[in-house]
Amino acid sequence: MYATTTFIATLRDAINEIVPTYYEEAPSKNAVFPFAVITGLNIRDLDQGDEVTFYLELWADEKAPDATVTLETLCDTLRNRLTNAVIGETGTFAAHIGFERQRTIQDNEFDIAHRRLELSARIFYN
Repeated sequence: MYATTTFIATLRDAINEIVPTYYEEAPSKNAVFPFAVITGLNIRDLDQGDEVTFYLELWADEKAPDATVTLETLCDTLRNRLTNAVIGETGTFAAHIGFERQRTIQDNEFDIAHRRLELSARIFYN
């Protein structure tokens, strides 16, 4: 369990360098756009290490005049900086991140622009 929580915290810290990032829950109504939420974490045991798939949900205020451009630029930045990135904690794990795909998400909420990046990480434990 410690390795999983450490992986999530390390991943969130890496993404926070690009955009404010949360795990599993979006911030309160007073959130400052854009922001990201890590969701859908799935861990699969491998012979050596684990494979983790997860979503990175990206949110922007659709009322802003450049919301869509900002969101797409953010998707590009995240995809470019996270693909093939290596994160880890000495003595615990090292993880290699890979990009799977990007999707536009339709929401019933009218004032939110939303994208989803699907990523995976191969974790090797020390």
